[in-house]
Amino acid sequence: MIEIADVTSRTGELSKGKNSRGAKRFKVPKASELLAGNIRDQIIRGKLRDGDQLPAEANLMEQFDVSRPTIREAYRILEAQQLVSVTRGAKGGAVVHAPSPDLIAENTLMVLQSQGVTVAEVYLARNASEPALVRLVVNNAQETAPPKLRACLAAEEAALLKDPQAFSRALADFHSTLVDLAGNRPLGLMYSAISSIISAHQAIVAEVKWRNKEAGQKTLAAGLRSQAKLIDLIEAGEADKAVAHWRSHNEAAYLMWISGYEDTTILEVLSRNS
Repeated sequence: MIEIADVTSRTGELSKGKNSRGAKRFKVPKASELLAGNIRDQIIRGKLRDGDQLPAEANLMEQFDVSRPTIREAYRILEAQQLVSVTRGAKGGAVVHAPSPDLIAENTLMVLQSQGVTVAEVYLARNASEPALVRLVVNNAQETAPPKLRACLAAEEAALLKDPQAFSRALADFHSTLVDLAGNRPLGLMYSAISSIISAHQAIVAEVKWRNKEAGQKTLAAGLRSQAKLIDLIEAGEADKAVAHWRSHNEAAYLMWISGYEDTTILEVLSRNS
């Protein structure tokens, strides 16, 4: 049973106010917005769980004294936020979905593309955050991190001589695993938005380096040795040395991957890989 406040009375209360010169006017939420907001709050608080079925439209109309168009507009708001899916018909209804981390990545990518953000800026953002995350890995996962990171490293080494696309995916997985092991969920969610950009860009650069196979693979192999050193430092509990090493690694990686792509935008990279 969902517990939704009286949306009609709240709309009336918010509509009260002065209209004299200089007085602020507040945006009066529609009943549908209040209803959608209340259902969204129930989902966030866990009172409505993934897969739960919302009451039938007729029941909601009677319970909260709102019209069918109001109910359906509230559903459209929630559908746009991917919090419910609605099917019509006698056996239809609205099914609840838990908030997806993918929403952060999708919305962030849209904004970054629309603002003409460059790939170089994305790498610099990673460079600023990953060394700090390494310290968290040492503090929170000193024992569990090394075997997981070595498995990622083995996948990179296996792909190095075979497939640039597979190598770029394995490289992205190493970085994503490192972030996950840090155990900081806000940073992890933000990182998910930029990891797809970096992975797509590295796939492009890796293809170019494969054309000069010997020199390109020599450079990439040096990066893998640096990753191995990081793992050893984490295993030894050397937090300061691990942070300093990974900062130097990321700075060198930035120069290697971005050279020749300084002004390349995210939109250009993702369009090329679409």
